[in-house]
Amino acid sequence: MDKSKLILYIRYISLFLVLIDYSSYFNMLSLSVVTVLLLFFINNQLRFFNLQKHKIQNYISIFLEIFIVLTMYKLSDHFTIFYLIPIIIDISSLTIDKLKYALIFIILSISILLQIESSIIVAVENSSILLIVFLLSDYIYNQSLSKLNYQNLYDKLRISEDNLKKANKELEIYASSIEELTILKERNRISREIHDSVGHALSTTIIQLGALEKLLKKDEDLFELVHELREFVNKSYIDVRNAVSKLKPTEYEKYQNLFKIEELIKQFEKLSNVDVKCTISKNTWPLSSIQFSSVYRIIQESLSNSLKHGHASKIKVFITFNNDSCTISIKDNGIGCENIKKGNGLNSISERIMEIDGDIKFVNTDDRFLVQGNFPKYIRGDFIE
Repeated sequence: MDKSKLILYIRYISLFLVLIDYSSYFNMLSLSVVTVLLLFFINNQLRFFNLQKHKIQNYISIFLEIFIVLTMYKLSDHFTIFYLIPIIIDISSLTIDKLKYALIFIILSISILLQIESSIIVAVENSSILLIVFLLSDYIYNQSLSKLNYQNLYDKLRISEDNLKKANKELEIYASSIEELTILKERNRISREIHDSVGHALSTTIIQLGALEKLLKKDEDLFELVHELREFVNKSYIDVRNAVSKLKPTEYEKYQNLFKIEELIKQFEKLSNVDVKCTISKNTWPLSSIQFSSVYRIIQESLSNSLKHGHASKIKVFITFNNDSCTISIKDNGIGCENIKKGNGLNSISERIMEIDGDIKFVNTDDRFLVQGNFPKYIRGDFIE
């Protein structure tokens, strides 16, 4: 049997025995007897079902029950420990130990005083029974409380684990996005450096060898040597150009505007000291000038609002490219806003998203403020190149 159920059974058995025992001492139940008995049961049940979480009312109910028990004794000139068992059980669930033990001392003292005239031995035995009931119910209550605390701790750990998994997944996506952008930028930089340095040097060498070739037409051997050298350098120049063309990423044009957004975020981080993470999906498509302008300004305004109004310390920016649409999400860990009122900033965001046939929503929760916009790849039926 569950220990908490055992205590519940003991409680209601004792209440039933109180009803039988108290009623048996009266040949005819008077109004005062019935009233006291009703008060005893009403107060007891009210405390058990409604006042457990209300400390002050709970204490008042306990002292009121002590007074009712004394009244019952005065009316019947009879006392049994069953009168005090329900209150003993309720006292064991009090959270303040000093007050709990003080009340137990008062209850045991009352039990002894009410029975000492009949028999000291009976008074001590009955008080010992009450003490055992208290210790048992106190032990069961503490066990239940420990179990509840363990369950709460377990639930918190599960929530923390889920949040950690979610954060780890976001970090992986973010790292993958950053890695791809970094590789593309580096490949583009290297191809540009090769073109500007090696390509320029080879081109200049070809021109100089051509001029030298014209001057050496009379010396056939030397002319042939310079001619072969010019052909070799020219061939090398063509190979370098082909290598540069292959090295330069074709996807770079898709990301050129996104690099500008990345620079905006880096600059914002530097000036505001706010941690901003930008995650961009891989299946990108090129933004038109008006689309890029709208996205850029929406992110810029949202970052500014998160810092100025939300006092955020962390901001996450997601740019997700789907097959036929793009979604922008900016969420922060700021103080949020209970009543969202559109000022110049939010109105500007709404107007910009409408210019590209999109829609925007502003969502406020306890732990974040979210700006989420969506716009189509196609505008009024035309594909944006």
